[in-house]
Amino acid sequence: MVLEQNQKAMIAAARFISVLLHPLFIAPLTFSFLLYYMPLDRSYKIYYLLLILLAVNVIPFLAVLKLKRSGRTVSLDVPERDQRPQPFFISVGGYLVSCLLLGLGGAPRAIVVLMWIYAFNTLVATIITFYWKISIHGMAFSGPVAALGVLVTPQFYWLTLLLPLIVFARVILRAHNTAQVVIGYILGFILTFIQLRMLL
Repeated sequence: MVLEQNQKAMIAAARFISVLLHPLFIAPLTFSFLLYYMPLDRSYKIYYLLLILLAVNVIPFLAVLKLKRSGRTVSLDVPERDQRPQPFFISVGGYLVSCLLLGLGGAPRAIVVLMWIYAFNTLVATIITFYWKISIHGMAFSGPVAALGVLVTPQFYWLTLLLPLIVFARVILRAHNTAQVVIGYILGFILTFIQLRMLL
């Protein structure tokens, strides 16, 4: 009985962590944080944020929701590896369109580059997904950690200490094994760090 209660508590904790650190939450939070501290008029910040939210939230959510409503996935996390490429490709398209519109709209270079990085990293994840179920939770958390570390302050690198929590959550929920989460995390961090150093 106690063992069953502990197991339920662990699953509940894992679900909470997975939602809290979900890509659909982390991405807009990262862009919002960057825009907040940039010396821009409020109207421009709102315009850029709307373009960003369309790309990182609305389009990916609608793509996954379509899969769920058609019965091709059991949840918005899309645990079925063979069903992941379609919403991933759609997301890449949304990121690229947003990147173009942000550039044409005069958005700060760091914002445009970071949107490009989202497109590139997601494309890499999509290609890998054809062969192996790499953790998007891992990639989508470590990328922003690298970005904030480069663009704001290296103090954000301390957030890498949250990796064990992500591993715990995704493994307990049987969404990934440890290697898939850790490698996803490392890949997201390295790809983001290198591209920021190259493009800024």
